[in-house]
Amino acid sequence: MSKTATILFTCTTCDAQHPKWLGQCVTCGAWGTLVQGSAVPARETPRVRPEDIPTLASITATETQHIPTGISEFDIALGGGIVPGGVLLLAGEPGIGKSTLILQIAAAVAANAKRTPGVLPNKMTPGVLFREVLYATGEETAAQLRGRAERLGITTDRIRVLATSDGNMVAGALRSLRPSLAIVDSIQTLTIPDLPMDVGGVAQIRTLTSILVTTAKATGVPVIIIGHVTKDGDIAGPKMLEHLVDQVAILEGDATSDLRILRTAKNRFGPTDVAGVFAMSERGMEPCADPAAAFLGPSRHATPGSAVTVTMQGNRALLVEIQALVTRSSFGQPQRRAVGIDLNRLHVLLAVLAKHGRIPLASSDVHIATVGGFRIADPVADLAIMHALATAALDCTLPLDACIGEVGLDGTVRSIRTAERRVQEAVRLGRTRIAAPPGVPRVRGATITEIPSIHTLTTMITAARTTAT
Repeated sequence: MSKTATILFTCTTCDAQHPKWLGQCVTCGAWGTLVQGSAVPARETPRVRPEDIPTLASITATETQHIPTGISEFDIALGGGIVPGGVLLLAGEPGIGKSTLILQIAAAVAANAKRTPGVLPNKMTPGVLFREVLYATGEETAAQLRGRAERLGITTDRIRVLATSDGNMVAGALRSLRPSLAIVDSIQTLTIPDLPMDVGGVAQIRTLTSILVTTAKATGVPVIIIGHVTKDGDIAGPKMLEHLVDQVAILEGDATSDLRILRTAKNRFGPTDVAGVFAMSERGMEPCADPAAAFLGPSRHATPGSAVTVTMQGNRALLVEIQALVTRSSFGQPQRRAVGIDLNRLHVLLAVLAKHGRIPLASSDVHIATVGGFRIADPVADLAIMHALATAALDCTLPLDACIGEVGLDGTVRSIRTAERRVQEAVRLGRTRIAAPPGVPRVRGATITEIPSIHTLTTMITAARTTAT
């Protein structure tokens, strides 16, 4: 016999539940994030026989089947394409291009898919998909979506548009139509009428996502859910939203640049360290012809405060230019600003530069940024950051085209993985003079300058400055 449902308060940040309202969540420490909800009534535990539970060895393994969408950079970011029955959460800031990219993906999938002649969707067997795309939108009317499609040159008749905010209707359309791809734009605008909660609330989003995931698994329909982000850059809604879906991709970009980067933060069907690079134009989101060179500045000449590194995104090597500016501070507390580089990492490298490189910048303002705002988490960029900082501080240059190497707290430049692949990509783009730690394999066409420590680097820069004067 079930128990009566009780009132609980759920944190919108970490999904922790509390028996009463509190100003601060005890679990994650966030303030003002508890919202009222109901606990699920307890039910009798079903009895399961041990022989009904298969052993791991008796289960037949199946290889994940990726279906290419036809948008090359999107497929690369997801590890090969969409997956039948998989649910992808695509998030990004307003105006970044989420809906534009998704509409182009819908058109590409619809163009590549083939109809099943003579068979109605409701007569098909489970797992067999009708060759159309379902676009469910709660943010736009059907006419608005049509207008946006016309601006992008999309006129296909294989995209069915369901303009509704009823989540149950969307799930019903998935089961009856069984499309090749279903798109939900967006999860924050859908609602379950039976739930007495506000649209976009924790209970609404959790229930909606659970329904969509269950329906996708039952029908084999790949589903892409569009989500919003908060002002802090986090995905809006409960953290449970990211746990329920199979893949999480985040579309990033600078509002002043036409470059867009699609990063995979979670992927049950492939790697998570791969990025797709797009360029926004009047024709929509276009895959970059050469992503490796998309984040390089126009100048090929060495300038003070500029350095190029080679970062790995999965098995792809990308060249990224790093620019630094060091000036005398006019504030009581010197300023530190970083774009595309972790600020805490910058503080560590500044300390190493002062201790082992003998270039103290404690009284200077330091600004550092990557071209295009590309976010670098690869520690191999350390040497390029140090080179940019040191040359900016001393106002001189070294004849180097690229720098690769991780810097330790003791000032040594450590060996790196995939060094040969990085050097090869730099040479392909005409950057042959490369600074690297000792032991990097020799590559044809590359001139390697071994940098064993930061002291060696700053000594070379100081000598170049003395020679120039």
